[in-house]
Amino acid sequence: MVRESTAGTVIGENLALLAEESTSADERKLAWLRDLAMLMLRRDSSIFGETRSDDFSALFESTPMPEDIPEDFLHHARFRNRAALFSDKLTVCRFLAEELERRGVKLLERLLGDDSYKSSPKIAYFKNAYADAAFRIFSDVLDTPSVVYAPDFTAVCEEVYYGRADMCMLPLDSSRDAKLISFYRLIDKYELNPVFSCDVTTPDGSVTTRYALLKRAIALPDKTKRSGCFFEFSLVPDDGATLGDVLSAAAECGLTLYKVDSIPLTYNSSEFSCEVILKVGDAPGLDAFVLFLTLAMPQYEPLGIYPHIRQGE
Repeated sequence: MVRESTAGTVIGENLALLAEESTSADERKLAWLRDLAMLMLRRDSSIFGETRSDDFSALFESTPMPEDIPEDFLHHARFRNRAALFSDKLTVCRFLAEELERRGVKLLERLLGDDSYKSSPKIAYFKNAYADAAFRIFSDVLDTPSVVYAPDFTAVCEEVYYGRADMCMLPLDSSRDAKLISFYRLIDKYELNPVFSCDVTTPDGSVTTRYALLKRAIALPDKTKRSGCFFEFSLVPDDGATLGDVLSAAAECGLTLYKVDSIPLTYNSSEFSCEVILKVGDAPGLDAFVLFLTLAMPQYEPLGIYPHIRQGE
């Protein structure tokens, strides 16, 4: 009969050995994923070209597996589950983002654009007391903006679309009516992107409406001012890439969920387009997450990275 102390020692030694083997395998797997990232860096088009999503998928399917890594740790595309595959793709994107930053590449500017707004922008909006209040809040962060009053909300958007104004202002959400769908349809139709947002509350405090300042391009805040911003994007999940996968990747990169809305792509459709808003906070992995969406989510569209302005800030 084996003494209890002896059995405990044997079990402990076995567990320590397994842990050591697991650590070693994990390290070899990470080295393999870093090698995949370096392969992508050899061709700029693999990251920034039109076929980047296809190239990224092919990378995992065609790259030979290292023979010294157990299959359980490799999670290769032929037998891995979706969650493991997404985790590996995110790891590669992290390596890519780190290396591109080391090389001085401004990753978000390359992926999203960096259209700045004029120092004295012309802003179109439909005049009412609440819109005037929102304009005053936005004016605190803009240099001498001017106003173009439009007769209706469609005309507000057209002022920007046809270049007669630099930006426009629309309500987005209400604490009473939730998401204001008709305005989101205008934003989509006229290809507008949020630059700032703010809240306006009625004098009695009963209803708060969120307004957005929008333009026809993504304007990135300075890198030192992105903490506290919102990152907004749309995507169409499918069997190979679920909304849960994306939100899990966001959490791993330090971003937190603020809101998700979804609408069917067509009437009676089983496919939905999701609009996701994340809080950036002090997330160190924003660049890696945006790169991950760009490479791993073919039906992803960035909408904006923008600060929320509070009155008096």
